[in-house]
Amino acid sequence: MKQRFSALQLLKLLLLLQPPLPRALREALCPEPCNCVPDGALRCPGPTAGLTRLSLAYLPVKVIPSQAFRGLNEVIKIEISQIDSLERIEANAFDNLLNLSEILIQNTKNLRYIEPGAFINLPRLKYLSICNTGIRKFPDVTKVFSSESNFILEICDNLHITTIPGNAFQGMNNESVTLKLYGNGFEEVQSHAFNGTTLTALELKENVHLEKMHNGAFRGATGPKTLDISSTKLQALPSYGLESIQRLIATSSYSLKKLPSRETFVNLLEATLTYPSHCCAFRNLPTKEQNFSHSISENFSKQCESTVRKVNNKTLSKPRINGYQ
Repeated sequence: MKQRFSALQLLKLLLLLQPPLPRALREALCPEPCNCVPDGALRCPGPTAGLTRLSLAYLPVKVIPSQAFRGLNEVIKIEISQIDSLERIEANAFDNLLNLSEILIQNTKNLRYIEPGAFINLPRLKYLSICNTGIRKFPDVTKVFSSESNFILEICDNLHITTIPGNAFQGMNNESVTLKLYGNGFEEVQSHAFNGTTLTALELKENVHLEKMHNGAFRGATGPKTLDISSTKLQALPSYGLESIQRLIATSSYSLKKLPSRETFVNLLEATLTYPSHCCAFRNLPTKEQNFSHSISENFSKQCESTVRKVNNKTLSKPRINGYQ
C-alpha cells in the first residue's frame, strides 16, 4: 500500500514537471506563420512562400488586430471559425491583400465588433461570408473595392443585427453581386440600402423579424433579377425597383397579403407565392404592358385556376408556379 502511494506521488511530480497541456495544445492549433497569444491578439505576418490558404480554428485569441495578415501576398483564402474567445476584429485587419479571393468568418458566437474599415482594398475578393456571430451592427463592406464579377456576400445567422442601413454595399464591388442575407435579426431595410450595386440576386429569406422594407430601398441599384423574401414578416414590397425582377419567391410570407401593382413587374417570368390571390393577379396580363410571352401568361392563368380549385378542396395551401412549390 505504501509502495503504491509512492508511485502515485511520483506520477504527480512528473506531471507537474511537464509543460502545461493548454500551452502545448495552443501551439499545435496555431498554424504557421501565426502567433496566437492567449487572450490576446492574433498575428500572421508574411511573406510566406507557398502559403495560399490559412485556416484558423479553435484558437485562444480575443482580437484580430490591424494589419494582422500583412505581407501574406499569396494567400487566396482565409477561414476563421470556431473561435469562441474572439471578441473583436479591428479596422484594417484585412488590408491590401491583393490576391485574397475568399474570407470566411463563421461560428464565432462571441464576436461582437467588426470595426468599420476592417475590409479594405481587396480587388480580387469573390466571396465574403460572415455567419453565426454575435455582431450588433451590419458589417462595413464599403471599402472592399472588389473588381470581381459574380461577387457573393453572405451575411447569415447573426441574430443581433436589426438593420440594413442606407448605402450598406456602396464601394463593395463594381460588378454583379449576389447578396445572401438570411436568418439574421433584421427588422428593417432602410432607404438606399442597395445603392451602388448591380444585383443578380437578393436573398432576404428566413429573417423572421423583418417587417419593413423602405419604399426607396432599391434606389440607386440595378436589379435584382431574383428576390427571395420567404419566411419574413414583410407586409409590403417597395413599389420602386421591382422592374428587373424575373423570379420572385415569397413562400411562407403570411404577412404579405398585397403585392405592388402588377404593372410594376415588367420582367417577371417565374413566381413562387404564398396566397392564391397573388398568383391570380398575374393572369391575363396584356403583353403591351408586360414583357410576358403568351405561354408564360397562360401558365399563370392555369396555375391560378388549379391552385384555387385545390385550395377549395383543402388539398393545397399555397400556389405552385412554374414547377416550384
